[in-house]
Amino acid sequence: MKIREFQKQFEQIAPSAIAWKRDNIGLLIGRENDTIRNIIVALDLTMDVAEEARKKDSNFIVTHHPLLFNPLQNITASSRIGELVLFLTENKINLFAAHTNLDSVKWGVNFALAGKLGLTDVQILSPIKESLTAVVVFVPEDHVEAVASAMHEAGAGMFTKYDQCSFRGEGTGTFRGMSDAKPFLGKVGKLERVREVRLEMLAETWKTGTVISAMIKAHPYEEVAYDIFPLLNRNTEYGLGAIGTLAKGITQKEFLTLVKKRLGVNALRYSGNSKIIRRVAVCGGSGSDCIPDAVSRNADAMVTADLKYHTFQDFEENILLVDAGHYETENVVLPALEKKIQEMFKRNNHSGKVYITKHSTNPVHIF
Repeated sequence: MKIREFQKQFEQIAPSAIAWKRDNIGLLIGRENDTIRNIIVALDLTMDVAEEARKKDSNFIVTHHPLLFNPLQNITASSRIGELVLFLTENKINLFAAHTNLDSVKWGVNFALAGKLGLTDVQILSPIKESLTAVVVFVPEDHVEAVASAMHEAGAGMFTKYDQCSFRGEGTGTFRGMSDAKPFLGKVGKLERVREVRLEMLAETWKTGTVISAMIKAHPYEEVAYDIFPLLNRNTEYGLGAIGTLAKGITQKEFLTLVKKRLGVNALRYSGNSKIIRRVAVCGGSGSDCIPDAVSRNADAMVTADLKYHTFQDFEENILLVDAGHYETENVVLPALEKKIQEMFKRNNHSGKVYITKHSTNPVHIF
């Protein structure tokens, strides 16, 4: 399996379009035409991970955090990043990052964290915004099914639990072909009236171009009339954070004990005075921006990381905030990432192996 094909298939399960606009994801170091042997997955790239990849004949490393984020002035062994880049290139090891796109999918960081804490009925906490469009096209009655099928195949008309969704309304279309026209119906120079169907579907913004291309290809008209409307609807499939419920309400002390045990942490930072915890929000890594959504959706507690002193202060009367550590709240995604890549290998009859790194890449230690 070549890296180019890996990228194409990973795009289907964690689209780059849902990532933070200034994020640096995808293939960071390497060649798209290289054939993947084995893969190491890790939260961060460290020299331990790079050495592990070399020893396990893994020429492809997939990390959550991008190694390259800010512009480099030089690539030398005098810096941590420079030393890692040199090691990878000298050993022909490719590097791929799945960051905020991995945060925003239902099998990614936040749903893995919710599952680790035993939450059920898990939903996205903060859906991504301005990610949906309505595509409208006018089709002669006899060709509606063909055009609709082409649009569905391209990814339009999908909801959380339904597919092949559309709205259809009948009406009359008018047109007159100019002298150089080759109309599918009617005659040049004559005003025509045709029974048409207004076909409307929902599509994600990054799929709109493909949907339009498929629709035009299936449409019988020489020139196709269609509209694209941006929507403010919530996207129920992608977004940051997650929210769910515990099997039963537990005390604050019991909840903090549960978090420590499930995430394997020795200490927690927290504030708030919720008496009974049942509804819980999570956001792996730095989740301060999602706290207002957790409060508005009546969460009793929220587990995240990198919380500031004044953030604890601002919300202590509204919700139990638990800072369980950046690494600890994100490292839970590695088994899910390993599973997805293994499934990809299986579909492609690829015999390579996928390893979760045996090294902790957490730079933070608690004494």
